[in-house]
Amino acid sequence: MSGTHAAALHATHSAPKRAWYETLLDRGLIPDAILRAGIRRRLRARIREEERGSIDERSERFNTLVDALSQAPIAIHTREANEQHYELPPEFFRICLGARLKYSCAYWPSHVQNLDAAEDAMLELTCHRADLRDGHRILELGCGWGSLTLWMAENYPGAEITAVSNSRLQREFILSEAERRGVRPPTVITADANTFSCDGGFDRVVSVEMLEHMKNYRALMSRIAGWLKPD
Repeated sequence: MSGTHAAALHATHSAPKRAWYETLLDRGLIPDAILRAGIRRRLRARIREEERGSIDERSERFNTLVDALSQAPIAIHTREANEQHYELPPEFFRICLGARLKYSCAYWPSHVQNLDAAEDAMLELTCHRADLRDGHRILELGCGWGSLTLWMAENYPGAEITAVSNSRLQREFILSEAERRGVRPPTVITADANTFSCDGGFDRVVSVEMLEHMKNYRALMSRIAGWLKPD
């Protein structure tokens, strides 16, 4: 393996080190204005880094990254992610999310004036774009607190829904909410993205804001293709 590939793989696999200021962040000791200025500074530096060098040099860096990702596991640091936020209790997320606990972006068309409505608008748009139909077999990867899972169960009562999360607490919450809302209970599987497998035969595979956390896209997409029904 070349030194360049080895360095890229090391950056892909190695656990992030805590910076000196993270303790101050954890304690809320850094003013918001300084945080915003620091974020903007780092973003500018990142953009400059991406733009440095000739077109050929940038292309080489990009291809090196693609090659490194294709040799990496599908996902890394899954245990650390669980410890940081996926295994936090739902009561925490009720403080900062909308009524559906949508753990991803919302949609704010001009008529939407609050977070609850923005969550609903995004869920409706997601299902429209996925061309979901009642009676479909649907697999959701990275279901979070079940906002899309439960929305699909409410709006497509004949659908057979399987949701996958790497959090035990999220599974328990989704099943409890399905019972409380009186919808057809989805199958909720607790699994690591690296090892998850299923029998397939799904009409749709949906995933919202999970893919950016993955590394080996080729391996994951190959698996997903095998889980879908043939056209």
